Amino acid sequence: MFFRPSGTAGTAGAGASAHAQYRAKFAEGRTRRLALRAGLVLVSAIAVWWLWNWPTALLVAVVVGTADTVYRWRRHEAVRTWRKGAIGERRTARMLRPLGRHGYTVLHDRALPSGRANVDHLVIGKTGVFVVDTKNWHRGKRLVRRGRSVRVGGASGGQIVRPVLYEAGRVADTLTRELGRRVIVVPVVAVHGADMPLLRVAKASGVPLLRASQVRGWITRQPATLSTAEIAEVSATAERLLPPYTT
Repeated sequence: MFFRPSGTAGTAGAGASAHAQYRAKFAEGRTRRLALRAGLVLVSAIAVWWLWNWPTALLVAVVVGTADTVYRWRRHEAVRTWRKGAIGERRTARMLRPLGRHGYTVLHDRALPSGRANVDHLVIGKTGVFVVDTKNWHRGKRLVRRGRSVRVGGASGGQIVRPVLYEAGRVADTLTRELGRRVIVVPVVAVHGADMPLLRVAKASGVPLLRASQVRGWITRQPATLSTAEIAEVSATAERLLPPYTT
């Protein structure tokens, strides 16, 4: 059985499934888009050639083709969303990579035993087991705390953390059932881009929402709960039962 030694924390696989979705969405309707663009460029070039000359027609054709490409890219929200998600997961993976020097194992983009959900990052070390969910939001989004409630843009904190709570629960159930003892899995949200509080940790349904740059330090500051032998055992089990989502 192959086992990734404890202490590894690379970035291999980070954002793989999001990038695969981006490629699939971008490919949808590609032939039609290219045909329409070619027709637009051709008509524009012929019209300008008829009125002026070929050099000007060629310049207009390049400008029209470029403008159409940019316009359709900006309108293709699904493509942009998946690409942005993949970029965010890779950034988080780089920020988590130094954990390897402290005996942690970090697995990226792992599939759950059933269903279509995936775990962005699974961290296993002396301070426990953590499921880290990456959010790559634009800078206009702001996290607002009102008493115990949290909102980000138009979404409530409960809506935001619902997926990572589900993923952490599934991972905990899987590891507990296989190892024959209770394994606690802590959900965490790593946020890129949005305006986040600097001092106090914001929580929604008990789940911390942290700047992505804060996640590594937050994990290492938690109380130690696992021995070296337990880290190795949990890591090997997770590697086996939670395979890469995208191969």
